[in-house]
Amino acid sequence: MDHVREGDRIVVRLDPGEEVLDSLAELRDEYDIENGFLTAIGAVDRVTLGHYDTEAQEYSEEEFTGQFEVTSFLGNIGPDKIHTHIQVADDSFESLGGHCSDARVSGTFEVLVTLGETPLTHHLDERTGLDVFDI
Repeated sequence: MDHVREGDRIVVRLDPGEEVLDSLAELRDEYDIENGFLTAIGAVDRVTLGHYDTEAQEYSEEEFTGQFEVTSFLGNIGPDKIHTHIQVADDSFESLGGHCSDARVSGTFEVLVTLGETPLTHHLDERTGLDVFDI
């Protein structure tokens, strides 16, 4: 992972074989990030997608392997949680997306972290069963 801070932004490049969420956790620890929003593009060869059932209040997950272009990666990073969603497309231009709980870089992964001022800590929302911003 290579990265540079430019004021309220951190530009990050991940290389083949790096785990996206583990790398973002390392970045969070290095810069003491409490309030960042993420956007990225790149390529992965393994991704675990999740879907949250609001009625059952539980996630289902499935792992996918292959060569995928990351067409969208969005999320937030706080002191207690990194929450990301991803959309990927295969070589047939079919896309999959959902909550991203794991992804491994196959080509490159280019991330922009935009820092804010409000700490993005979470608390459990009893109505939905989700960890939501404590603001």
